Amino acid sequence: MDNTVYVALSQLTALERQLDVTANNLANANSNGFKAERVLFESYLYADGGAEVGDGTNFVLDRGSYVDETQGALAHTGNPLDLALTGNGWFSYETEDGRRAFGRDGRFVLNDQGDLVTLSGAHVLDAGGAPINLPPDVASAMTITQEGFISGQDGGQLAQIGVFELRDLQRYERIGNGLLAPPPGEQADAIPDDQTNILQGSVEMSNVNAVAEVTRLMQIQQAYQRAVNMMNTEDDLKKDLLSRVGKPV
Repeated sequence: MDNTVYVALSQLTALERQLDVTANNLANANSNGFKAERVLFESYLYADGGAEVGDGTNFVLDRGSYVDETQGALAHTGNPLDLALTGNGWFSYETEDGRRAFGRDGRFVLNDQGDLVTLSGAHVLDAGGAPINLPPDVASAMTITQEGFISGQDGGQLAQIGVFELRDLQRYERIGNGLLAPPPGEQADAIPDDQTNILQGSVEMSNVNAVAEVTRLMQIQQAYQRAVNMMNTEDDLKKDLLSRVGKPV
């Protein structure tokens, strides 16, 4: 197979990956606390032995992706159980399957047992990593400080919502509902974060810029079509060459 086809295939593979990531970002443009994903590509120079022109052939390599930690816009709701983070910290949760996960969506509720949970049912963890349980009647009168301390109407402290720094964030995987978790079999490398503040009565919006993502989507589609055209052109040239070689002299 000619290098031209290899180059086009490497680009198509990378573009397919970028298309999936961009489409997922766009689908979560209105998901509270969602952090966009970005892809990393690298050019690999293959030294062609005996090449008369240039130093070799450049191929596209997919080097993975990373979480864009840019702060999302804050929206005021007035709901005492809606919390927004200002800073790089993360809320910590225990999912239904017992896995520890992290996220930025602070729309919390109290279930029938008084557990503080997310809208998807994951338990919110305190600063020590334990689930938070509160008296059901405090929901409408509780106050939450920027350090995460929860107080009832009498001013007594009931719990502290945990906010954590993830020192190895880019290795975490997305598990749905805007949650990130360490790879299976690994423990979360999380430490308390006292630099991130909690804002009660507000939520953080997605940091996805829908206009930018749509523009990126169009650029990916155009690049994809150019790569396909390059392969088709190479195929046509080979067919033309074979037809000429096969003609009797």
